[in-house]
Amino acid sequence: MKVLVLSDSHGNTTNFSRAIEREGECKIVFFLGDGANDLEKMKKEFPGRTFIAVRGNNDFSCDLDDFAYKHLEGNTIVACHGHTVSVKRSLLPLLEKAESVRANVALYGHTHRSDCFYDSYSKIFAVNPGAIYNGNYAVLILEKEKVDVKFKNVYEVSE
Repeated sequence: MKVLVLSDSHGNTTNFSRAIEREGECKIVFFLGDGANDLEKMKKEFPGRTFIAVRGNNDFSCDLDDFAYKHLEGNTIVACHGHTVSVKRSLLPLLEKAESVRANVALYGHTHRSDCFYDSYSKIFAVNPGAIYNGNYAVLILEKEKVDVKFKNVYEVSE
């Protein structure tokens, strides 16, 4: 199963839409905040997708939660924007949150930098797709208790 992961659109619905169109086989889209209004537009534009979203530090008047949880293909995913666990300083609070809910994947945004970190002790993948505002996003390839991550950009020539 392939899952699309986006964060930090900050008003750039063009890139948001391009990523969803480009990854057509991804029926589940995680949106990690800072663009709640953009998310509402995408839900209308792509009604066949399931959106799992969290509130970012710039999403002032929305009813999204700080964390979201999903079980997919034998994997447990916790998603957040990252500001509530201070990801700009350290990933340790994020990893601790993931461990507390027995997640093996922790998705976060906020830093605008694409990154994947695997903690071999806790066996948790921490994945930041980067900012879709700049064209960056990630695709998770999930199999039974197995995770692979591909980082992409809407401006790259597709294969």
